[in-house]
Amino acid sequence: MLQLRVEKIERETADTSTFYLSNVTGEKVRYKAGQFITLVFDHHHEEIRRSYSLSSSPDEDLLAVTIKRIPNGEISRFMSTKIEVGDILNAVEPAGRFLITHSEEKKDIIIFAAGSGITQVFSQLKYILKQPGQSNIVIIYSNLSESSIIFKKQLGEMANTHADRLKVIHLLSSEANRLNNFMAEKLAKQHASNGLANADFYLCGPFAYMRMLRLTLLYMGVEPQRIRKENFVIDTVGVTPPALNYPPQKVGIAYKGEHYNIIAGENQSILQAALQNGIRLSYSCRAGVCSACAVMCTSGKVEMARNDVLTPDDLAAGWILTCTGHPVTEVEIVVD
Repeated sequence: MLQLRVEKIERETADTSTFYLSNVTGEKVRYKAGQFITLVFDHHHEEIRRSYSLSSSPDEDLLAVTIKRIPNGEISRFMSTKIEVGDILNAVEPAGRFLITHSEEKKDIIIFAAGSGITQVFSQLKYILKQPGQSNIVIIYSNLSESSIIFKKQLGEMANTHADRLKVIHLLSSEANRLNNFMAEKLAKQHASNGLANADFYLCGPFAYMRMLRLTLLYMGVEPQRIRKENFVIDTVGVTPPALNYPPQKVGIAYKGEHYNIIAGENQSILQAALQNGIRLSYSCRAGVCSACAVMCTSGKVEMARNDVLTPDDLAAGWILTCTGHPVTEVEIVVD
């Protein structure tokens, strides 16, 4: 478990703040641009976990999380009103698979983001634009109004400095410019200069927003592996019960230089079994949405009751989610 000290807090918009954090041990926390960190809170003697995207870049000294206050969001409200400079926060090591890949190649990278979904995009932009590359990046950023645009100034400066690689398009609902499937199709075709078959698409925002975009892109003929979405987990997500009955199975776990042999009980997920046996695997949503619990299955078969984050390529490579993953046979997993 990490312990992070709040070094600085900056207001981004009326309801959004960035918290700059340092590791109390002085060691640099390793992560990739686009990943998130899971904060762990003790609330009325109950452990509560919330995942927030890192808005900092891996080459920066401090970690940063940018959090938008949600009206009924217990933790986002607490962070906004109670956390002060000097406070210590508990956290799990960064995780996440919403990573812009091969940005050095000559291709179009088209990013659709809405509201606070810009956070992990901002992290990746800062990192990518410091590296040499030939990719053309277009961000189509939706907000309710101009005052709700997070990182407005910084995005503008980036677009001006890197005009040869980056374009930012703002869509504001207050100006009757709300993204729909017709507009999404038009923008995608317009900015995929080398054709849809050679463009990568990244989606980040509310569930309905991403569903509309993904269905639109698939209808246009974009291959599924070229579409990546980030499920934004802020508050409680309902746990999906298994649809089938899973008998007990042996599970081998390679974790932090040790090997454990445990039994996952009837209808018990791998994560539940591990935690029950004192193996503190990483997790956040526990509903197959965020990828904090993703591990590699090296042998055996695992079925997931829900998977909203791993792509077909991830699955083919052996990645599974332990929170909704049930062993169908004896399995071996490796925790990175």
